[in-house]
Amino acid sequence: MAGRDVAADGGVGFDVLRLLAQVLLANSGEGVGLVEGELRRAAAALGADVELLVLPEQLVLARSPVAGGGTDGMVVVRTVPGIARLDRVSAAREVVDALERGMPATAARDRLEAVAQAPPPLGWWARVLGVVLFAAGFAPSVVATTSEVVTAVVLGLLMGLMLVAFDGRPAEALLPAVSAAVLTGVAFAIRPGIVDLAGPVLVVLPALFVVLPGDTLSAAAGELLSGRITSGTGRLVWSFLILAQMVVGIVAAAEVSGAGAAALTEQEVPAQLPFIVVLLAWIPFTAGLGLVFRARTSDLGWVLAGVLGTFLTQQAVTRVVGDVTGTLVAGVLLGAYATWVSRSVHRPPRLVVVLGGFFVLTVGSLGLRGATALISGQPITGVQNLVDFALQMPTVALGIGIGFLLAARRWLPHRPPRRRQRSRSTM
Repeated sequence: MAGRDVAADGGVGFDVLRLLAQVLLANSGEGVGLVEGELRRAAAALGADVELLVLPEQLVLARSPVAGGGTDGMVVVRTVPGIARLDRVSAAREVVDALERGMPATAARDRLEAVAQAPPPLGWWARVLGVVLFAAGFAPSVVATTSEVVTAVVLGLLMGLMLVAFDGRPAEALLPAVSAAVLTGVAFAIRPGIVDLAGPVLVVLPALFVVLPGDTLSAAAGELLSGRITSGTGRLVWSFLILAQMVVGIVAAAEVSGAGAAALTEQEVPAQLPFIVVLLAWIPFTAGLGLVFRARTSDLGWVLAGVLGTFLTQQAVTRVVGDVTGTLVAGVLLGAYATWVSRSVHRPPRLVVVLGGFFVLTVGSLGLRGATALISGQPITGVQNLVDFALQMPTVALGIGIGFLLAARRWLPHRPPRRRQRSRSTM
């Protein structure tokens, strides 16, 4: 396909890149690599010479310098990445694929405008239901008891209602602290027996998992490992702030309940549910993830295969070798699988497939548990959790990154740069 210069296209091509940047940046909580890669592909398909500066919360897009100096057009896109709209991520990838196959810039612009303005496929009730399924499906992997699952359903319903109530409002930034405090207080009130048995953090963790920044922490580590110092550091600080909010909320609720910080003591609970139940619980988890993150129904089969494969690999290798190696091998498998799936235009993009596995491998819960254990007077448990957290965060990022690189060499087509295209991303 012949190159199509942005300026010669009456600015339509530049509008396409701007709209694409808006859609992708708002859904980039798992790293800026997706934004950068898709914008580069779109710019190459349009024959555009552009400059990029991609950060977690803003993106600068400019036409490359012209003969007289300066730039011929520039736009700054600002947004705070939140809970991703995976349907928009899939739709944006389809537009980029269509541009590479020759779609006119005007048609691409119209499609991206429709994607950006399209309401969620289902109403608010679907997100509430999604959080319930998400929490109930994850609960057996935290504490494999029937009581934990039942409590997760109740707290998941409450968490879903809070998620919907805070969505898009100024107070949304405080949701981690508020939800942690409310769920912990409710857990003390309605399920004191299970709270005393396992500890409140393990009881509320499945319902809180939807706002726990485990995937963001791993993405931050991945950005730092790839040399994206500014975006990786910023995302890391942001993630730690979210974790700190949740710790404050849990401790405050424990104090208000009268139990005090000593009640945050974590206890190991013997498993009551068979392994097959723990394994099958990832099915409602994946369905809930699809509803919360608004993934396309047609993409969920690929996501579920990644979730189950990641979980089984991590469990098998961990039993033979150890936690770190199990996480690393599972991460490599997940990264390679997601890259293989994304090579076809008829299958979901890599981010959609990886997100479910991110939650299986996530490390944010270790940081939360480590901090609360230290506050409750358990220095050994607290330090051990924090050490595990410090090890597993880069391990997840490294494993998935290795999987990406290995699979990209084998399965992704090589796209030689067009002679007129000069798209750069400065980090």
